[in-house]
Amino acid sequence: MGTDAHKEGFWKRVLWATLPLLVWIAHFAFNYGLAAAQCTPAGMRPGGPDRLLLAAATLTAFSICALLVWRACHVLRRDGRATGLASHAALLMAVLALIAIAWGGMPLLLVAGCA
Repeated sequence: MGTDAHKEGFWKRVLWATLPLLVWIAHFAFNYGLAAAQCTPAGMRPGGPDRLLLAAATLTAFSICALLVWRACHVLRRDGRATGLASHAALLMAVLALIAIAWGGMPLLLVAGCA
């Protein structure tokens, strides 16, 4: 009876706490997968990987994580001291994912093409 509602709330909190990391994983896999596919001898593109597509993926992932940071801050401010570990973990994971996405997008500025 009460345990089903508790389990449902648990998985929802786990999803919200780990969603930023899932966004970062998708961003990382897409960017490095695209760069690897376009820099192989069979798929070599003049000028290297499609920087516009990589930049769009980076900005999209960064925007999603920024929204998740805003949501986590809003939840912490709204609930005050009644927040649990999941709310603090969601904020921490969102900030870490934001930093990781910015760091993972850095090669767009530094790399001119496939070597």
